[in-house]
Amino acid sequence: MSYLVLARKFRPQTFGDVIGQEHILQTLKNAISENRIAHAYLFSGPRGCGKTTMARIFAKALNCKNRTFARPCGECENCIEISRSSSIDVLEIDGASNNGIDEIRTLRDNVKFASANSKYKIYIIDEAHQITTQAFNALLKTLEEPPEHVVFILATTEQHKIPVTILSRCQQYRFKLISTEQMVKSIKNIAQKEDFEIDDDALSIVTTASGGSMRDALSLLDQAISSCSGKITGEYVRGLLGLLPKDIISSVTGNIAKGQVQSILKTVKEITEQGYNILQFARDLRNHLRQVMVYSINPEIAEISSEDKKIFEVQKSLFSVSCHVRMSNLLSRALDEMRWNDDPRMVLELYLLKMAEPYYNVGELLTKINDLEKSINGGYVSANYSIKEDSAVSKKKSIDEVTSSVDLISVWAEIVDEITKKHPLTAQPLKKVFIKILGDASIQLSAFGQFDYEGLLEFREQISKLFSRKTGFDVAIKIIIAKDEQAYNLRKEGKEEIVVAQEESLKTRDYVVKEDFQETSKTAIPKHIQDIAKKFGSIAKKI
Repeated sequence: MSYLVLARKFRPQTFGDVIGQEHILQTLKNAISENRIAHAYLFSGPRGCGKTTMARIFAKALNCKNRTFARPCGECENCIEISRSSSIDVLEIDGASNNGIDEIRTLRDNVKFASANSKYKIYIIDEAHQITTQAFNALLKTLEEPPEHVVFILATTEQHKIPVTILSRCQQYRFKLISTEQMVKSIKNIAQKEDFEIDDDALSIVTTASGGSMRDALSLLDQAISSCSGKITGEYVRGLLGLLPKDIISSVTGNIAKGQVQSILKTVKEITEQGYNILQFARDLRNHLRQVMVYSINPEIAEISSEDKKIFEVQKSLFSVSCHVRMSNLLSRALDEMRWNDDPRMVLELYLLKMAEPYYNVGELLTKINDLEKSINGGYVSANYSIKEDSAVSKKKSIDEVTSSVDLISVWAEIVDEITKKHPLTAQPLKKVFIKILGDASIQLSAFGQFDYEGLLEFREQISKLFSRKTGFDVAIKIIIAKDEQAYNLRKEGKEEIVVAQEESLKTRDYVVKEDFQETSKTAIPKHIQDIAKKFGSIAKKI
């Protein structure tokens, strides 16, 4: 007899042999015991978790001639034929190769015939999600109202691809991944029956690499048994799967925590020279950091061997949870880029260096700032992070101190230069303005003529904002047209520099700035009239 792989040799033959799917087992056994058999079932879930196996056991239980409650005998003709996949009443159909409408029409025609020597004619359709939409539509009526002797069992790894019309006609059962504890227990039982030894580290590697799939775990175990002559150790399984030694992964983790970038680059160089897969190194490092994070949060739920606990006890305090999340994201991005980059080593080195950089999250920074302010303020920090002070006294004190120390003339000169640079053409009237200081926070700007006056008004808002920004307080601005003889004489002489008339400071700051447009309109003379009067050596006045 030819060799039978472990995945087939130890395939469950009864409901009691199935592990990890207790929620489905109980429901199916109750349905058989109470004779409440549905006409269509849908088994969905990850690969290698027992969907097709459960369908076969269920078929045996339905057609067994010597069934005890919900347990098939495994010895009758029907049970033996189903186990050997030779029963003419239990048909296993591959949905990937029988996904067309013609195959479904043939199936629809065959369901009309009665079973040969069994109670039910059972159709197990594996990889049902690969059946085309047209073929599913052809199956709808038959699936909803099949003959009494027909039962459909659909198995799929991608339930979301099954049409809703099919889902609504089936009882749905969601299979889950098998836990590490259950897989380890099952593999130890197999090791006793097959007479081979395997240590805990090797068991941990096999169960982790299988990703919760019992079939994948048994396939890896079968490979290890075939290539190893003695006890199966963790180091041997690591070499078999191309995994890096644990000490390299743990040392890189320590180097990242300490920011030792030279050691990190050296390790990557050695890994590349020794022929290890650089992508596998990134996956192993990500998995190790995840286990460290889980162990630091709750050691009871960490799936690690007793030998590795010493390493995790040392490394559990190296990183915060937020830092773990950041590193996991960086490694995931690195893996995505490494798959398509022409130099994956360089990509990994850059991301490892980024992981080694100091990192603080926002919460930690705020905590440090609060602690610093408490030490500066003698242990007291107010709600708005400033020392409290009487508002009236503080406001008066700040205004008095600020306004008395500000030279508004110098500020005005800076404002003129700044606006002129941005608007060299339209800002020329600002250079001809006659400025008068009315108080510590109040000025008067006098324009020479209507044209300059209107140009000055266009920049009024900008001037106010610049005064506020440069002085730190609001400056009241009054804009008028010059009418006194001093201003006119200055304009006549062609002096366009800034001229100041300092008046006595106002004793109070409670004032309202208003422009007397009526008075302005009485005294303002259009510029072109003034120019005509000057040609005749006269002055134009409004009567």
